[in-house]
Amino acid sequence: MNTANLLAQISQLLEDKPDLSEIADNRLGQLISYLEQKENSLELKSISELQNAYFFVDSYQRGYKWKEQQVTELLDDIDEFEPKQKTDFYCLQPVVVKRKTVGAQYYWELIDGQQRMTTIFIILTYLTNEHYFSLRYDTRESSTEYLNQLAELTKDSLPTIDAHYFYTAYQAVKKWFEEKGTEFNRQHWKNKLLHHTKVIWYAVRVDRQQDSKKQSIEIFSRLNQGKIPLTDAELIKALFLQKIAKAYGHNHLAVQKQTEMANQWDAIEQALQNEEFWAFLSPTQQTNKHTRIELVFDLIADKSTDKKALKLKEDHQTFIHYANKFKSAQDVKNLIETEWLKVLTGFQYLNEWYENDRLYHLIGYLIGQKYKTIQEIWLAAQGCKRDEFEAKLINFIQLELSNLFKKDKNAKELDFDHVFYDVDDTSCRPKIKSILVLFNIFRYERHNTRFSFKRYNQVKWDIEHIHAQQSEELSNKDDQIKVWVSEQKALLGEITDSISKEKLGEILTQYERVSDPTQREHLYNQYNEILETLIGSFSENIQTLDNLCLLPERDNRSIGNDPFFIKRQKVLQAEKELYEQGKTNKANFIPLASQQVFSKYFSDDVNHMLKWDTADRKNYKKALLDCFKQYGIEFHDENEG
Repeated sequence: MNTANLLAQISQLLEDKPDLSEIADNRLGQLISYLEQKENSLELKSISELQNAYFFVDSYQRGYKWKEQQVTELLDDIDEFEPKQKTDFYCLQPVVVKRKTVGAQYYWELIDGQQRMTTIFIILTYLTNEHYFSLRYDTRESSTEYLNQLAELTKDSLPTIDAHYFYTAYQAVKKWFEEKGTEFNRQHWKNKLLHHTKVIWYAVRVDRQQDSKKQSIEIFSRLNQGKIPLTDAELIKALFLQKIAKAYGHNHLAVQKQTEMANQWDAIEQALQNEEFWAFLSPTQQTNKHTRIELVFDLIADKSTDKKALKLKEDHQTFIHYANKFKSAQDVKNLIETEWLKVLTGFQYLNEWYENDRLYHLIGYLIGQKYKTIQEIWLAAQGCKRDEFEAKLINFIQLELSNLFKKDKNAKELDFDHVFYDVDDTSCRPKIKSILVLFNIFRYERHNTRFSFKRYNQVKWDIEHIHAQQSEELSNKDDQIKVWVSEQKALLGEITDSISKEKLGEILTQYERVSDPTQREHLYNQYNEILETLIGSFSENIQTLDNLCLLPERDNRSIGNDPFFIKRQKVLQAEKELYEQGKTNKANFIPLASQQVFSKYFSDDVNHMLKWDTADRKNYKKALLDCFKQYGIEFHDENEG
C-alpha cells in the first residue's frame, strides 16, 4: 500500500465524526502548543547534567511533602537498577521547567517535579556534603535555609512544616545508607544516580504575551489537576510536533506538517475509542480513552527495541525509545517522515484485522483467552501475507486445543472426554470456558455475524450443566415451595404421556395440601421417581463437554439445578426480556451457542423438549467436533460416537 492511499484511508476515519480535541481531556493542550515552538526543549537529561543549575520554586507551589516510604522507594529503585551498558539508564518522571530571572541570576522555575528534584538534592547533599545544584523558595526563604543546612537539623528544631519534611527525608536517606553497611559501594550507587539516571526534561518557552507567573500557574494546574501523570501519548505527541517545528523552522510548511500530523493522530484516537475495537485489541487494559494510540507506539517500539536489555523502568519507556532516536538522528526530517509512516501503517494493520471477520475472531480469541498477547500477534504478522498470517493464527489455536485434550504432554492421540467438569478441581474451568468461547465464535461465524468481545468481557461467566447435576433438597420455605410447584405445573403441560401426567398431577396436588415435612418429603421423592422416567435421572452427573454450555453468572445462579425443560423456559425468558428491554448491547447477554442448545438447534428430534438425553448430547458433540476440525483437531474414532 502506497503512502497516499494509506493517508487517504486514515483520513476517511475523520469524516462525519467529531474532532477528538473537542471531547478529549484538554489539560495539556496549551502546554503542547508551547512545545511545538522551536524555542522549547523536550529531551532526556542525566542528573549529572543538572550540576550547578539553579532551581526556583514559586509561591503557588505547595511545600515538599515526600514521606520516608517514598524516599526509600526511590533509593531502592536506583539500587536495584544495574546498567549493563554505558547507555543504559533509569528514567524518572517528567520535570517541567521554565527559564526565570531573579535579580541578576538565571533560574529554572520548577513547575512540575519539585518533589523528585528536592529528594535528589537531599540525597546528593548527604552523599557529597555539598550542594550539587541550588534550590530556592520564593516566599519561604527560611525553607531555603533549612534545605541548605540539612545535616544541622534536629528533631527538636523544626519550626516549619517544610523543615519537618526536609528533616524526615534526610534521616530516611541516612538510615537507608547506614543500614546497607560498610561493604556497600556508595560510589557505585552515586555513579548510577548521576550518570545512569535521567529525567524527561520539559523546558517551556516563556510566553511574552502572557504574565509569566500566570502562565506557570496555568501549566501547573493542568499537570496537577486530579494528579494525572503525563502519559506516553502526550509526551510523544509533543516530541513529534516539537521536532517538526525545529526541523522545518517557523514557516507555513511547518504549520502544515503539524496540522496534518495532529489530524491523523486525532483520527487514530477517534477510531480506537470504538469500544468493540478496543476490546478486540486489549480486553484487560483499562486506559484513558484518549491515550489508546500508545498501543500503536508500544507495538512499533517493541519490534525495534529490546526493552529487557535496556532495563528501563516501565514508565515512559516508549517515549524514551523515540527521544533517543531523535537525539541520535542525522536527518530529523527523514526520521519524522519514516517514524510517522510506521505509526500510520501500524494502525492500518490493526484496523484491517478488526475489519476482517476471520482475523477479528482468531486474534480476539487468542488475546481474550490469554493464549497470545497483542505484541506476540504483531510479531507473528511481520513479513506475512494474509493467508500465511491466518494459517499462523489457526496453528496457535490448534496447539492450545491439542494440549487441552491430551491425557499427558507425550500423548499422540486426543481424548474428547479428557476435558470435563471436575467439581473438586476448579483449574479445569478456565479450559472449559475457553473451549466454549471458541465454539460460540464458530457458531457466530456460521451465521455470518460477529462475536462481541466487548460484551463478553463485561460479563462474569459460569459453566452450565445442560442436564442438571444432582438437585438440592427442596427446603420447607413457603416461597421456594410455591416457585417449585409453579415450575412443575408448567412442566406437566408439556408431558404427552397421559398416565404419567395424571399421576404426577395427583401427587403435586397432594403436595400442596399437606404441611407435614415428612409427608412432603415422601411425596417429593415419589414425584421425582416418576419424573425421572420421563426426563432422565437427576442423579446422573454428566460432566463432559457435550453437557456443558456458557451462561452469564446471574442467569446460571437463577437456573440452579432445574430440569432441562425449566432451564429452557428460563433461558428463553431471559433472552426475551433482554431483547424487549433493549439490553442486547449491554453487559448481560446469552451467547448464540447457548441459545441454540436450549432451543435444541443441534438435535434431530425437536418435538421432545422435556429433556436433554443421549441423542441430544451426541448431536451437540458432533457440532463441537465440527468446530474443532476447523482448527486441525481430530479425535480418535472411538470418541466420535
